[in-house]
Amino acid sequence: MPQGALHEREGIVQDRPGLRLHAMQIEASNKTAAAAGAWTSFGLLPFEDWLAQNHIESVLAYNLLWASAAMVFFILPAYFFVLGRSSEPFSRTWLINPADRARYLVIAKRLFVWFISAGVVGSLWSLVLLLMTN
Repeated sequence: MPQGALHEREGIVQDRPGLRLHAMQIEASNKTAAAAGAWTSFGLLPFEDWLAQNHIESVLAYNLLWASAAMVFFILPAYFFVLGRSSEPFSRTWLINPADRARYLVIAKRLFVWFISAGVVGSLWSLVLLLMTN
């Protein structure tokens, strides 16, 4: 193997001989879903307040800011920490297949944990932000 070449084998990325970097292995669980819900609330509530205080006149800039915030605080956490990278698409007959039903139930529970966590943390965080501004 030529020196400086990157290769990935069994979760280990090696850039040069003697240097071993482990590839990030993220497993979605109820705990990561709860953390993602908290991250969504902690990030989007202050962003929305900041956006309300700073009047952005350009529609393009406004939309790009919202898209960036949605990507960082909503879409990426949902993909990595709630759905999981190893999630496969469901078949059309997922309701009939017990294995697909079980997978669907696990993901539905994580989505529920994510929404409840975002709601609880968002409610508390908005109260804290309200008290800090007054």
